[in-house]
Amino acid sequence: MREYISTLKNLSLCILILLIPNFVLASAPTPLEQSIEKRIAQMSLEEKVGQLFIVGFPQKDITKELDKFIRTYKPGSFLLFKRNILSLAQVKKLNADLTRLSYDTSELPPLLAIDQEGGSVSRLPLFPTQPNALALGQTQSPALAEEMGYQTGLFLREVGFNMNLAPVLDVVDPKSRSFIGVRSFGPDPEIVKDVGVAYSRGLLRSRVIPTAKHFPGTGNLALDPHQVIVENAATSVSLRERDLVPYQAYAELGRPVAVMLSHLLYPSLDPSREPASFSKKISTDLLRGEMKYQGLVMTDDLQMQGSKQLLRPEVAALRALKAGADIVMLSWSFADQGKAFNHVKKAVQSGDFAEKDLNDKLRRILYTKAFANNYKRDPAIPSMIAGSVLTSPNYHQLEEQIFSQNLQSSLLVTHLPAKETSARKPASQEVVCTIAPSKDFITSFKAERTRKEPTRLLNGNFDKTEVESWIKSRSCDVVLLAITGPKTAQLAGSLAPKTRSKTLVVNLSTPRWVPNNKGYLKVVQLSFNHMESGKRIAQNLTKLLDETHVTSVDHGE
Repeated sequence: MREYISTLKNLSLCILILLIPNFVLASAPTPLEQSIEKRIAQMSLEEKVGQLFIVGFPQKDITKELDKFIRTYKPGSFLLFKRNILSLAQVKKLNADLTRLSYDTSELPPLLAIDQEGGSVSRLPLFPTQPNALALGQTQSPALAEEMGYQTGLFLREVGFNMNLAPVLDVVDPKSRSFIGVRSFGPDPEIVKDVGVAYSRGLLRSRVIPTAKHFPGTGNLALDPHQVIVENAATSVSLRERDLVPYQAYAELGRPVAVMLSHLLYPSLDPSREPASFSKKISTDLLRGEMKYQGLVMTDDLQMQGSKQLLRPEVAALRALKAGADIVMLSWSFADQGKAFNHVKKAVQSGDFAEKDLNDKLRRILYTKAFANNYKRDPAIPSMIAGSVLTSPNYHQLEEQIFSQNLQSSLLVTHLPAKETSARKPASQEVVCTIAPSKDFITSFKAERTRKEPTRLLNGNFDKTEVESWIKSRSCDVVLLAITGPKTAQLAGSLAPKTRSKTLVVNLSTPRWVPNNKGYLKVVQLSFNHMESGKRIAQNLTKLLDETHVTSVDHGE
C-alpha cells in the first residue's frame, strides 16, 4: 500500500511537471537569483536603504560635497538633468565617475537615469532633433517605434546612461489642454500600447531600462502635479478601458523594466484619496496584484508640489515605499535627501518598515541592475559623438522616415470640399510668401523653390498688425506660415479672414495651438520641427494646394 501511494505521488508530480513546466523552474533559484540572495545577505542596512533612492544633484563633476554625500548615504541610482551637462565628454566622464564611486561605496553598479523622451523633453543633444512622442505615435508603426527606442538606447549608452525615464504611456488627446501634450503617443489607447511597448523593447535591446509613466495615467488633465495637487476624476471603468490598456501590455515585457507612479489622486481606484505614489491599492493591489506586473516601481519626484504639499519629503519617501514603490526619487537638496535616508533607516530598525519587504525590493532592484550591467558595446559601431551632438547614419535615416510618414498623413484627403471652387494656378506659378520664426524652415523652403519670393523671419518681438500689413504689400497668392509655439499660433489666429483663406499653416508644434476649422487654406499638422520641414513642404506644395479649399467652410477638427 505504501509503495502504491509512493508511486501515485511520483506519478502526480510527473503530471504536474508536464502540465506546468514552470513549476520546477520556480522552485529552483537560478544562478543569478542565488547570487542576488547572497549579495543581499552581505549588505549592511545603510547599503540596503541606499538602493531604494534615486537622487539628483546640482554638480557637473564629483566635488568633495557630492563625494561625501555618496559615501555617507550610498544611493543606488542617480538622475541627471540639463543642469548637470556641459558637454557630451563631460557627462560621459561624470557617469563613469559615479559608477566607480558606487562600486567603491557599495560594490554595486548604479542605475544612471535621464529623461530622453524626445521633443522638448530631451536632455541630450541629438542631431537631427529627436521627434516627440506624438510624431512617433502618428506613424502608427511599432517597427519605427522599436527602432527609435533602440537608437535612443545606443545614444544613452554612448555617454554612460542605462535607464531612460520614458516612454510616456499616458493616453492624451493632443488637441486637449493636457499638461502632457505632445509627450504622449496620442489619444488612442491601442496605438499608445503598440507604439509605447515597441519603443520599450527597443530600449531593452540596448540594455537600457525603460520607465513607463505616469501610472495609472494622467488623462487629458490640464493641471500639472509639478505645481499643484491634482485629482483624476475618471471612473474605474474609464481608466481600465483607456488609461490602463498600455500598462497592461507593458507588464508583459517581464522583469527588467520600470514604471513611474503619478502623483495624481484617483478616487475611483482608491477612495481614501491617497495619491498614486502613496496608494497601496494602486501600486500594489492594482499594478502588482491585478495586472501581474513584475518590474520596478518608482515614484516621480517627491519634491514636486503634488507630493510636497501633502507630506515632507522624508515622510513621503517612507509612505511610498510601504505602499509599494521600490525606488523613491528626490531630485535635489542633500539636506532633504539625507533626512529621507535616515528616516527610512530608522523605520527599518524600529520594525515600522519590515526588512522582508525591503529585501523583496532589493531583489527587483538587483535583478534590474544585473540586466542593465550586462552590456558590451558593439565595436563595429563607430562613435556616435560628433562634436557637441549625438548622431548616426541609422538614426538620421530613422528620423527622416518618421517625418515622412507624418507628412504623408497630412497629405491624405480626409474630406471633400463643401462646394466647388475656382481653379487654382499651378503652385509653381503662384507667389508664396513665407513667414516663420525658424531660419531653418525658410532656408530649406527657399532652397527647393526655383523662383525668388518674399520671406519674413519672425523675431521674438514681432508685431501682428505689422505682419498683416507686410502680407498685403507683397501681392501673395499663398501665405505659408510656420507655427512653432503660442506666439506664432496667435499670429495665425489674428489674421484677417481674407488673409486666412489663402494661408497654408504648417504647425510644427502641438496640434491644439492651431484648430483646422478657422478658415485657413489648409493646416498641416507635423507636430515637430524637422530641420528640413520647409524643403519637404516645398516638394509637396502642388499636392497640398490642389487639396485646399478657398472658402471659409467649417470642416471640423
